[in-house]
Amino acid sequence: MKTLVICSGNICRSPMVAAYLRQRLAHTGMSHVVVSSAGTLGIEGAPAAPEAIRAMAEIGVDLKEHRSRALTAADLQTGDIVIVMDWGHMETLASRFPEGRGARYMLRAFEGGSRPSNDPRELEDPIGASFSTFCSQRDLIRVCVDHLVLHLKHSPISS
Repeated sequence: MKTLVICSGNICRSPMVAAYLRQRLAHTGMSHVVVSSAGTLGIEGAPAAPEAIRAMAEIGVDLKEHRSRALTAADLQTGDIVIVMDWGHMETLASRFPEGRGARYMLRAFEGGSRPSNDPRELEDPIGASFSTFCSQRDLIRVCVDHLVLHLKHSPISS
């Protein structure tokens, strides 16, 4: 099973989500799930934002080695589950990559539990914001990812 996490630049939200998701999957015996991240803006090789690195380090997640990469059509052809951060990402996928095969969800669709909501809120881009904003985003990401892991655990494609 492949899970793809997408944001705009692949330097804040999607690396934070992907790294925490990998950690949670490993702790729940689901390390067979492959997690990758990418950005819609096409930024290649940039490190994660310093605030993202610091916020995730506080919970034992290392983002120091992360480098951004651009979203490709191949990513969407091989992803079973695609997680995006906002409605703009959903629109980008629909217009630029309509042929993707995986189920597409906004991260905050899992904010209230393992069953995705139909009308989720966006996870705003914290780029340029204060460290405390990154910490707030991290805490929200943790809630959503914990529920997402439960969703994946009970998904027929996760076996």
